[in-house]
This record gives sequence, C-alpha cells and structure tokens, in this order.
Amino acid sequence: MMNFLALLVGFISFGIIYFLSKKNSFSFLTIIALGLGVVIGLFFKGNTDYLSIFGTIYVKVISMMVIPLLMVSLIRSIYKMESVQALKSIGLKTFFWLLFQTFLAGIVGLFLALITNLGKGSQLSLVQGFTEKEIPPFTQVITDLFSSNLFQSMAEGKVIPIVFFSIIIGIAIVVVRGDGRDVHAFMSFIDACHILIYQIVKVIIKLLPYAIVPLMANTLATSDTSVLKPLILVIILTFIGCFVHTFITGGLLITFVAKMNPVAYFKKIMPAQIMAFTSRSSSGTLPLYVDCLTNKVGVSETIANFVGSLGTSVGMAGCAGVWPVLLGVFAINATTGSVSPSQAILMVCLTPLVSLGTAGVPGGGILIATALFITMGLPVEIVGIFAGIDAFVDMARTMANVSSSMTAATLVAKSEQAIISETENEILA
Repeated sequence: MMNFLALLVGFISFGIIYFLSKKNSFSFLTIIALGLGVVIGLFFKGNTDYLSIFGTIYVKVISMMVIPLLMVSLIRSIYKMESVQALKSIGLKTFFWLLFQTFLAGIVGLFLALITNLGKGSQLSLVQGFTEKEIPPFTQVITDLFSSNLFQSMAEGKVIPIVFFSIIIGIAIVVVRGDGRDVHAFMSFIDACHILIYQIVKVIIKLLPYAIVPLMANTLATSDTSVLKPLILVIILTFIGCFVHTFITGGLLITFVAKMNPVAYFKKIMPAQIMAFTSRSSSGTLPLYVDCLTNKVGVSETIANFVGSLGTSVGMAGCAGVWPVLLGVFAINATTGSVSPSQAILMVCLTPLVSLGTAGVPGGGILIATALFITMGLPVEIVGIFAGIDAFVDMARTMANVSSSMTAATLVAKSEQAIISETENEILA
C-alpha cells in the first residue's frame, strides 16, 4: 500500500515540476526535484519500489546513449582539430588538469581527516561478507586499455577501450586527410550521426528533473541507517571534502586560471552536477556535461567532448582524491595511532597514480581505496568497514568527479582560446 502511495506522491511531484517548468529555469527545476526526492525518500522509507522504476529507466536510457555519443563525439572532436600537434597539446593539458585536481582533492581530504582525528578510538568491526577486491597488475591495466573485441567492450560498458579506439580513428582521419586522400564520405556520416544522437540527447536531458525525484527518493529510502550511524563522520567529511574541492578549489582555478566569475560558472553547470549527484554515474552524465559546457559556458564542443570522454575514467577527484585519503588516515589512526608526515605526503602523491592505475577497471571507490591501501601497506580488510556506505557517499564523489572534469575542460578551452566570446563575456570576472 505504501509503495502505491509513494508512486502517487511521485506523480504529484511530476505535475508540480511540469507546472513550474512553464515559468522557471532548468536549473531551478533540478533543485526543486532534488528537494522533492529527499522528502519522498525520507517519508516513504523502504517503500519506493514502484517509483524507483522511473529513475532506473531514465538511467538506462541515458546510459544507452553514452557509447554512441562518446564514439561519435570523440572521433568528430579529433578530426575537427587542425593537426595531430593540436591534439597532442590538448591531450597533455587535459591529463595535467585532471590529475592535478585529483592531487588537490587528496590534500583537501588529508586536511579534513587530520583536523578531525578521523579513526582514532574506533571500535568498528569488519562488514560481514566483505570480499577483498582484487587489484589487477599494472601490465594488465595497460593491456586492458585496448580491446580485442570492440563490440564486446561496448556491451560490457568499458569506456577506456572505446575512447582509445575512437582516438585512433580520429587521428587516422587527420593523417589521411593531411595526405590529400578523400575521407569526406565517412566524415559526413559521423556528422550526421552526431546530429541525430544529440537530438535524442536533448529530449532526454529535458526529462532530467522528472528522473531526479525517483532517483533521489530511492537512494534515501533504501539507505541502511544502521550502517551509516557508526560511520557518520566519514560520510560528513566525504561530502564536505567533495563540496570544498568542487566549489572552493575548483572556484579558485576558475577565478585565477580561467579568469571567470565562479558563481556564474557553477550556476551554468549546476544541472550536470545535480545529474551526477543523483545518478551516481559519470558516464551517464556525459550528455548533459557536454550540453552545459558548450551551450552555457561556451566551451568548444571539440574540447568538451574530448575532456569529458577522458574524464569519465581519468582523474576522478572524488573517488581517487578525497575518498581514499580519508580512509587511509582512518586506517592509520585506528591501527598505529597517528599519521606521520611521510605517510601523509605519500598518500596525497599517490592519488593521481591510483586514479590512472585503476582507470577502466570496475569497482569504483572501494576498488580505488583498496589499491591505495595495498600500495601504502595498510590493512586492506579495513576497507570492508566502508562497504556499507560506499553507494551513499558515491553521490558526492561522482559530483566531484564530474565537476573537476568540467573545470579541466574549461581550463583547457581557455588556454586554447576555444571559448565562445559572447558567452565568455557573460562569466568573466
């Protein structure tokens, strides 16, 4: 009965959003939807099975578009560049800003963990049934960047092999075209696919506020509060760390490096941030990511697609920066009693390497934390303590991942003078 009632309240929420959509901005609608989802989730605890169907369908539909969008956009982005040299310049800048932000996020996590003495006096036991994640050897990580069967990689949702395949195709087009050979037919085909895919994506994006309600409601309604209570400080610090890195660290980069007004900037990318927060999917947010950067911030579509594609698996400031450092400090304080300066420095310096070493490997935040623990020589079993809250804190982590990637795209575009001047003028400091 409560499930049906939750569904009915959900439909009423859809009606409210539709009514408000006639006179309010898209960003405002996403905030309202987030609030409605929180209220429904808290009120109908454990009774959002029917309502959650709409959120699940939305995530599946938008995820379905990620692979074709990523391939077409990346190939097109590369052959729109003037030369392989231009691609090399943008590629190096992209990796630098993605990894540098992960390093900065690690510093934020370290600072929060140290000032709160995270983990000291902990009496937590291991989560029952936790299975230690197996970290693939570095050689396997490198070979897994390439695919022996492209269609199998698509079916399994492996982003990195598809990114590399698309880059190879894009570079081949640039080289062949430079030799004077005709590839216009293939380029016209990619351009046509790009138009069709983006038309579909535009329609999907307009439905985002309606999806946020069931996504947020189900996340809160299914959270195990008995697991959350003993780890409440870890949860709070993760959210604070991700938000501080996103809006303070990212805001400083936008202000002093990109020379833009950070308040206006974050207002323009807010829909993508909320989508990342509620869906907990960096790749699923990619269509909205590109839409916000190109249509609102004015970033070149070429750079937005290129950085966005790499940013789904490289850098990951929330998952590889803030999160594993918090857990690392917790583990040290809970076992040896204090974090030495060398351990603190090593943890922060390892975060960019950990994000690269686990790129494209399934497992998310827990896997990345496990990789850091193994590298630091910390007891990996302690990672099991945090298995119960991983999905919950993943909201903040994914938002930080996507936001940092968008900041990286903006910084790269600024350095390449690839921001549309009319839009740039609106957000310049």
